[in-house]
Amino acid sequence: MSLNDVSMKHVVIEQLRFKLSAYSGVFLSLVVVQIIAILFSFNGIGMSVGGVNSLNYQVNQFSNDLVFTFTLLWAFISAIILTARSLRNDDFTFVSSRLTSNLSNILFLVIAAVIATVTTELSSFLLRVIIYFLPNTGTIFITPNSFSLEILASGLFATFLYLLLLAGIGYFVGTITRLHPLMNIIVPLIIFGYFILGGKTNEGMPFIMSFFLNESFLFMFFIKCIMTLVILLAVSSWIFNRGEVRQ
Repeated sequence: MSLNDVSMKHVVIEQLRFKLSAYSGVFLSLVVVQIIAILFSFNGIGMSVGGVNSLNYQVNQFSNDLVFTFTLLWAFISAIILTARSLRNDDFTFVSSRLTSNLSNILFLVIAAVIATVTTELSSFLLRVIIYFLPNTGTIFITPNSFSLEILASGLFATFLYLLLLAGIGYFVGTITRLHPLMNIIVPLIIFGYFILGGKTNEGMPFIMSFFLNESFLFMFFIKCIMTLVILLAVSSWIFNRGEVRQ
């Protein structure tokens, strides 16, 4: 028997440190994805033209919405990759359990979501600076209250929740697809089938999407996201805990 009493907290922290170092490519891919999204954002999200007497004008609208969308996809795919068998086997280099492995994975996703939230918000300022120095740039109008601390804080919080929610869904999907090779076919068919044939709301979007996107109260949105995450991560952990034998 070892004389060293290693606590679960210590094991989780060591695993988390290892994953932050070993999976640094996840954050590199975040930078690449957001740079690509910024380049696409130069086309703008809308344009209008008009004229008064002999004066003609053209208004181009720019936003970092595309950066946000690309980052959501990054969070979803990164969480799926985190459940790969080759990455799960890395945990066996530690004196660990399935519980500590899941906890370190969840903490890794939380940290990744925090970093992605900050870079997503900063991308809007970077986009404004780049557009300002582009040739043939006319007068720039900024949305009122865009620099308000209250709006900035609520935007950061909502972005973090969205990213964490997509990461949780990706972690759950990745866990399910590891159960059996056929799940790699069945799960995508179910997801795409629901979005194509599933019930639509009055806004024309699937009910699950409207359940989150149409929530106007930040606190209720927080409750919905946290409850959904708890369920997804609890089921994922339960599935992982069933695999007591290393495969």
